Amino acid sequence: MYEKFQNNKTRNLDFTDIYKLVEPIKKLEKDEWLPDIYFIGKALKDYAGLPEDYGIKAIIEHAAQLNNNTNGGFGVHGSYPSIVSSSFRVSVIENIPKNNGAYAVGPYIAYVQSALSEDKLKLERERLGRNLLVFPAHSIRGLKAVYNINSFCEEIKKISKEYDSVRVCLYWKDVLLGTAEIYQKFGFEVVTAGHYYDPMFMSRLKSIIETSTMTMSNKLGTYIGYCIYLNKPHLLLKTKVDVEKISSDGKLAEIEQGLLEEVRKKDINRDVDQIYDLLSENREVITPEQYTFLNKYWGFTEVKSPKQLRKLLMAFEGEYQLKNNFEKKFYQLHESLIAKDVYINRLKNDAKLKNDKIMAQNDKIKVQNVYINRLKNDVKLQNDKIKKVMNSKSWKITKPLRNLKSYFK
Repeated sequence: MYEKFQNNKTRNLDFTDIYKLVEPIKKLEKDEWLPDIYFIGKALKDYAGLPEDYGIKAIIEHAAQLNNNTNGGFGVHGSYPSIVSSSFRVSVIENIPKNNGAYAVGPYIAYVQSALSEDKLKLERERLGRNLLVFPAHSIRGLKAVYNINSFCEEIKKISKEYDSVRVCLYWKDVLLGTAEIYQKFGFEVVTAGHYYDPMFMSRLKSIIETSTMTMSNKLGTYIGYCIYLNKPHLLLKTKVDVEKISSDGKLAEIEQGLLEEVRKKDINRDVDQIYDLLSENREVITPEQYTFLNKYWGFTEVKSPKQLRKLLMAFEGEYQLKNNFEKKFYQLHESLIAKDVYINRLKNDAKLKNDKIMAQNDKIKVQNVYINRLKNDVKLQNDKIKKVMNSKSWKITKPLRNLKSYFK
């Protein structure tokens, strides 16, 4: 499955080669959605030691969620359980009627191998020096993030005085929308983790974070929890960020409308305000308060060992097989009952045909009996008439025997 989406041309590209890294996978760019966005499932399987072509029997939520949103099939879908980041999301999903269960595994970045080897990470850190890594509010397929980029760049410049280099990590959609050029004009190095259907996306993202000293953003996003988990402090600036719909057609338009409404409602959450407050100071330290509070949504303490993760995935497999076998046996029983019903109906039809034949024969016999009875009555009448004639006096005296035949004419 993954070979279909693997782009060998991007595997060894530099993170700054942004335009080649975000080349769309045309087969999936119109209306299709790949279930394993960012190939999180692949990372989990690799970590647990499962074959690449193995199918995880669960729905994997693509990112940390700070609300009760279950739209888009990310939280509850079909007859599978859900893999999520935190216990908070477990409680949300388990309160939904007819849910199939949810299980927290922590931030997915914990299960990913870095795209760069230890030696290359060391060289990159030496090249960058003290590095400020910036994650701007990002667009998504169909929705464009709208904010004052120039003003944000000025803020970055003020903060960057304490650092040797600045990297801006752009989402693939924003590269395609031409946002990179603005950041580059300010002298910032622009990188990207690549297209979200690229199996190397998470690995690149991990390397980009690992080579930084300090991280910052102007919008709450999953990258914040990833940075904290990888022990990179984060500064979150509270700036005005809106979204606008990008024209599209097909089923995607309906999906995007739902996403637009969710994005605009997302910040209506007291915990969101508290996260902004906790990350509002520019300091190269992760406080216990920050770690504890963000753990609620990213599940830092939920990270599993390879053995634990494999056990969980095999539990999903067992449940799937049990249900699948039950359904198979139920189907077989159902088919057997249908076959028996067909056989019984056939016997009933055969019996009905035989019964109809017997009834027809009985009717024929009845007709024959009526005819026989009529003949019997005729014979009886003739006999009675003969007796009457023979018993009469006139017959004995006047009618000679030779005239007996003419008597009856």
